[in-house]
Amino acid sequence: MPQNLICRLLAEINVRNLEGFKCKLENLGVYTRILIDMILVQTYHYFRTFGARVDLLKRRRLNLKMKPTTRRMIAVLGIGTFLVCALLFLTYHYIVGPQGLSTSMPALSAVTLGENKACVECHQKESPGIIQQYHDSKHSGRGVQCLDCHKPAKGQETLTKEHYKVALIAKPTPNNCVQCHETEVAQFGDSNHSAKSWYAVEGTKNFTPEELAKYHLLDANGKPLNSGNANPVFNLIGKDASAQSCEVCHAIGQKNSDSSFGDCTKCHLRHTFDVAQARKPETCAQCHLGPDHPQAEIYNESAHGAYYQANSSKYNMEAPSGTLTVKDFPAPTCTICHMSAFGSVQGTHDVGQRLKWTLTPEIATIRKDGTAHQQTMNAICLNCHVQTSIDEVMGKADKTIALTNQNVEKGRSIIQDLRNTGLLGTKPLGTPLDFLYFELWHHEGRRARFGAVMGAADYVNWHGIYEQDKALVELQSEADALKTKH
Repeated sequence: MPQNLICRLLAEINVRNLEGFKCKLENLGVYTRILIDMILVQTYHYFRTFGARVDLLKRRRLNLKMKPTTRRMIAVLGIGTFLVCALLFLTYHYIVGPQGLSTSMPALSAVTLGENKACVECHQKESPGIIQQYHDSKHSGRGVQCLDCHKPAKGQETLTKEHYKVALIAKPTPNNCVQCHETEVAQFGDSNHSAKSWYAVEGTKNFTPEELAKYHLLDANGKPLNSGNANPVFNLIGKDASAQSCEVCHAIGQKNSDSSFGDCTKCHLRHTFDVAQARKPETCAQCHLGPDHPQAEIYNESAHGAYYQANSSKYNMEAPSGTLTVKDFPAPTCTICHMSAFGSVQGTHDVGQRLKWTLTPEIATIRKDGTAHQQTMNAICLNCHVQTSIDEVMGKADKTIALTNQNVEKGRSIIQDLRNTGLLGTKPLGTPLDFLYFELWHHEGRRARFGAVMGAADYVNWHGIYEQDKALVELQSEADALKTKH
């Protein structure tokens, strides 16, 4: 059977198992897989019947005294040789060869007519990197072509440009992705990665009243959160610096010209859009790092991160979505806890759906439905831990979070007292005391909270609570000195 031939091939190219081989074959696309099946069947039957063909020819020559069908033999051997060579080429290019291999054989997107073919042929010369990336992608293997993503959707008139007489948009938005990924786009829209992320930089600028309500950016009184003001750091450093710092990461939720919010390529880097790459902690660490939200550093310090760093080769990053178990991910990465379908838990693109707390504001608060969210997270944890252990760790984390809130309230009381007595102005970040208080919650408070829930002792104490206590002493000392002076 052809199955036996496949197994022999696997042994020769040192592929781990048949399922891994089939997983790789998905990238070839439907038509290429059919071609390989035909090659395997024809090659198998050719060699299986080769002996019988030789015996038949001998009998014909001896008994019937007929001339050998030389031309037919040459034709059969030629076709068989071509098919075998094609199989070996495809095996090398897609399975055992280097991923960056550049060949004259086009991706499936090039095997087409008209505008899409012109895109590939031109960009192969002008920007071959994106063509090679796309060539290696599942989009290519499944027949998704250039204009499937770059063709303007309804409402994208301001984004549309004519490029070599073809109407297209240079940078697709979620309104393009939604054509195939409706559920994921909807979940993303409800998440803090979407409009809330952009609002945290510039406030209500460019938001309509309807958008503020839709994306939950109004407080209990119907007023914009934080009075609608831009982040004080944005105002402090200015637009030019912000464009290469704050806005780079927060643009994951930026408002686009077609009124959509978000940029899917912040996590799914173009033009491979590889799920394996999006699953890696290194992808999240593009933004979740630094003094105010050091989740990457905290993860690396934790037992989960230490295991990942020591055993990353054991992780099956290419496993199909919806099938992940501890066999694929023996310890959690960022996406396992926050997004991926894992065990009995369904996947989501709303990164807050498994979180009990909102930890980033001055005062951390329990989310709406936070207890239910915690139970969802517990279902992930139960793949490796017992419930009593989970409850103990989370109980300790709740106490640490409460302590950070108490410290912030003490600092806020000191600052507010100085403002009430006229000893401190109202300009944001206008004095050294303002910076002390800002970092008390924005840096130290967050670090201790994240460290508590993610398992990083150093960040709970030395980068967190200790620094908060130190700042409180400094705040009180400076406040007393101001009062004495005046």
